[in-house]
Amino acid sequence: MLTKSLDMGAPHELFDLARSHQAEGRRSEAKSLYEKILRQAPHHGAALTLLASIAYQEGDDIQAEAYLDRAIEIYLGILQQRPAVMEFKASAANLLLARNRLSEAEALIKDLNLPLNPIRSSAQEFAARRTSSGQRGVPGLLFNTIPKSASESIWNQLAAGLGLAQSHISLGLFPVCTVVPQRAAELKLGGFIAKEHLPASAYNVQVLADQGIDRLVFNARDPRQATLSWAHFVRDDVSMRLMGPIWRKIVPPSEVLNSDFTALLDWCIENYLAILVEMTQGWRSLREDPDAPIRVGFQSFEQFVEAPDRYLKSFLEFNELGEDLFAKDAIAESVHLRKGMKEEWRDVFSKAQKERAWKQIPRDMAEEFGWRR
Repeated sequence: MLTKSLDMGAPHELFDLARSHQAEGRRSEAKSLYEKILRQAPHHGAALTLLASIAYQEGDDIQAEAYLDRAIEIYLGILQQRPAVMEFKASAANLLLARNRLSEAEALIKDLNLPLNPIRSSAQEFAARRTSSGQRGVPGLLFNTIPKSASESIWNQLAAGLGLAQSHISLGLFPVCTVVPQRAAELKLGGFIAKEHLPASAYNVQVLADQGIDRLVFNARDPRQATLSWAHFVRDDVSMRLMGPIWRKIVPPSEVLNSDFTALLDWCIENYLAILVEMTQGWRSLREDPDAPIRVGFQSFEQFVEAPDRYLKSFLEFNELGEDLFAKDAIAESVHLRKGMKEEWRDVFSKAQKERAWKQIPRDMAEEFGWRR
């Protein structure tokens, strides 16, 4: 989230032009414009944030972190004077999450009034779907997944079949997606299905429970295949986004991104795969806790590929919804599906990469989901 309004009189035209240059890969021109903005408006947090993004892309991590920390300092300083300005609070929280200052971010997010953003629909269509699904007795649903698990396409199919609107209830990027309580309260009111990449953090679990969300379906995938898909996606997409490079846990350093694919895959196996395993294990542990305030149902990408009808039936049963509520002939958009293969990694990973990846996957987890060595 980037805030450009109220940024101490900075010229918005220059900022928009700089963003355009950066989005089109003209980093040098963008950098010059952001620096010009800061000479005119030293407290422009958004310009500092995007300078940090460029610095990360250019391999200057120390300068990037200095830019981000200065942007956070500015936003927090403004909030001392104007605590009710939600866009500054959201920007500060987002950057704190990116810098892994989680407790500080959570403290801001608890009081964040952040409206729902309709996904794949206009505001009017979003409201109409919420009303219609509510009249049919379809509750709000939470679909939580690891990235690169066909989650977008499954989400679209679930929304289309149940006539639900689509939105998100979190702030931040995987693996620190954090529930916004006000948005979770909206989910409890019903009418839409949220797709998230939430870790089973104490904060997230407690906020969901406090807002009356008592269950979620977690969509798993063999972390080796998800890691391979991420290696392609992060190089070709995420690392090119305006804000993408500031998320250091999942975006490799510039020297890795600019190296060959083997080096990129090595980095992802050593860093990204472990995050996927940790996230999956967190929700598995919660599922086994008899005192947990949330019920967790597990499904997997592999199950969806092998038997999509059975996958959808299981989703409905877990959420105590009748099959008559689901329109099987509803048309849904398929997105973010690079290949949709279950075990492509076997033909791509080297022998050493296969061994390193397998060592990171708990045996009981592999057995539960049928992931073979």
